[in-house]
Amino acid sequence: MTFARPAGERSSSLPAQPAQPAHRRLRRIAGAVGTAIATLVAVFLIPSGTAAGSASPGPLTAQQWHSAMTQLTTPSKGCYTADYPALSWHSTGCTTAPPKPYVPNVPAAGNAGPHLPAAANVPAGAGGASGTPYTVGNGIDFSAGVTGLLTGATGSFPTVSGVTSESSGGVANAYSLQLNSAPFTSPVCAGHPGCQGWEQFIFANPGAGSGSAFIQFWILNYAATCPAGWWTYSVHCYTNGSAVTVPSQPITNLGSLKLSGNVTSALDTVVMDTGAGSMSASTADSMLSLSAGWNAVEFMVGGNGGGSSANFNAGSSLTVQTVTHNGTTNAPSCLMTGYTGETNNLNLVGTPAYGIGSSPSLRSNQSNLTVSPPSCASAQGTGDTHLETFGGTYYDFQAEGTFTLARASSMTVQNNQVSGAPLGWPGASVNSGVATQMGADTVAVCAAKGLVVNGSGASLADGASVTLPSGDRIVRAGNQYVVTDPQGDSMAATINPGYVDVHVGLGSYPQPVVGLLANAPGTNDKLRTSTGAVLPIPLDFKTLYNVYGDSWRVPDGQSLVAVCGDKTQAADPTAPFWEKQLPQELHDKALTICRQVGVKDVTLLEACTLDVGVLGQNAAREFQAEAPPVDVAFSEDTEGKNGCCVNVPGRQPAG
Repeated sequence: MTFARPAGERSSSLPAQPAQPAHRRLRRIAGAVGTAIATLVAVFLIPSGTAAGSASPGPLTAQQWHSAMTQLTTPSKGCYTADYPALSWHSTGCTTAPPKPYVPNVPAAGNAGPHLPAAANVPAGAGGASGTPYTVGNGIDFSAGVTGLLTGATGSFPTVSGVTSESSGGVANAYSLQLNSAPFTSPVCAGHPGCQGWEQFIFANPGAGSGSAFIQFWILNYAATCPAGWWTYSVHCYTNGSAVTVPSQPITNLGSLKLSGNVTSALDTVVMDTGAGSMSASTADSMLSLSAGWNAVEFMVGGNGGGSSANFNAGSSLTVQTVTHNGTTNAPSCLMTGYTGETNNLNLVGTPAYGIGSSPSLRSNQSNLTVSPPSCASAQGTGDTHLETFGGTYYDFQAEGTFTLARASSMTVQNNQVSGAPLGWPGASVNSGVATQMGADTVAVCAAKGLVVNGSGASLADGASVTLPSGDRIVRAGNQYVVTDPQGDSMAATINPGYVDVHVGLGSYPQPVVGLLANAPGTNDKLRTSTGAVLPIPLDFKTLYNVYGDSWRVPDGQSLVAVCGDKTQAADPTAPFWEKQLPQELHDKALTICRQVGVKDVTLLEACTLDVGVLGQNAAREFQAEAPPVDVAFSEDTEGKNGCCVNVPGRQPAG
């Protein structure tokens, strides 16, 4: 498997032509058992370098065996176990799944889209519920979507750090692992408007005694007497399939656990792998017919049913991976949504990484150490001024005026750049304000005025949040304001002395998006003007400003940032402004500060040095732990490529 970027770093555009996998993809084989299945599976998992046509393929590694077992079809309904290295299921007795509901999140029961936690609808400035909207569960999560239909998915935790304890409902080591489908159209809903099927592949660990793996089936919004054998939960119905006993797993074993769900037109199967063995339980697909409607999946660790929470000790961090199988090697898309009502006390952090190849995947981070606005893809405009696109293309942009940073289906973000002359640096420019339009709401964050909501100044206490009537939400944490819409799109604006940094997040990715923070569609090495002209990078100085930048200027009367009241002009620089133009003593001091915070990438080190020299020492914080750019469109280290000469910086009218 190849990752587009390491876990926890900014995601890049999905490659158009994925690399060839190292191992041939395991084929699903239905209706055959015993030695014939084992031989076929082994052949498809021969390590690279084994001679083609070998009569006796070498033994599988433990990792290859575990991967093979997650997709090996069971002979029929019932329960099974398997032990390394035998590639076969052995029938075993079933147990009874816990009768408790592993509940849907309330919004997902009627709408499969992304959602934020509930918050009081109060006027801007009145304050709201405190806390962060990024705690995992009850609709807040990263889910993996595919084109076509899923035949299976596997969830695991490649990295577990600092986890020493966990409890749910006061019981130590009580939790559940869940692979949850998105709500889907099911034939059992015939005659019930608004009804949908929903299916969960679950490992339930009660904390005391053995656990179990099973499938819980739901008929959402049935709004009638439930069918025989189904329990009632509000207007929904649920029941359990076959369950297999799984030895109790303490939370410290989390890194060894894998949960898989597989579907065919005949059987739906849950597979639990503990690292010491595999157990599975199969139930007829006709319960809901998931095989005809499975296109998105959420993997999560949460409380053990009933909407409860899995509470990890302080200092816990997890890498959560969802592998998808839909007959392609393409990476799944990211959906900032979740489907279960169970939760944990960790926060989504940053953006996911995308894996391609024989095990396409979505990999993300959860932690109670760090809180940062999560998104399926993010871009930024920081300092004086450095832009990085959703695809990871980095460039310096010192023009003045109002620009479209990003425009997606449900969100527009603009910035207003002004001269750095008041700070003593006329060759630089900074954001004096940023603003977003989400649905019916316009929210601006201004260096001078602070928060402006729908044209009126507003105040929000530190740690407070407010939900606007349209469903958009504003959260304040210190000097940062985060605005999020019901689709998961976000704008995070941080007010610094004299300027504003902005980070823009997308609630699903890939999706169509344009502006200064977007690449040309399907690329991370090209930019696109507002008229559709595609520009290979790096760009020369004149093309960057006179062609590309000027095309994204916001016409008079259409500015969302005008409410900040800043005087501005539409002007382009006459020459770039680099860190080597700083006075030597100031340059060396700034460079030392940037190195002390761990900046090593050449492009980022140049940008950090310039920002610290112009804006002060605190500007270095923006570069701490920042991932190196995927590509660079215009910066000091592209100077030799674009032929730009360094002159004394100045300004000229745009156009």
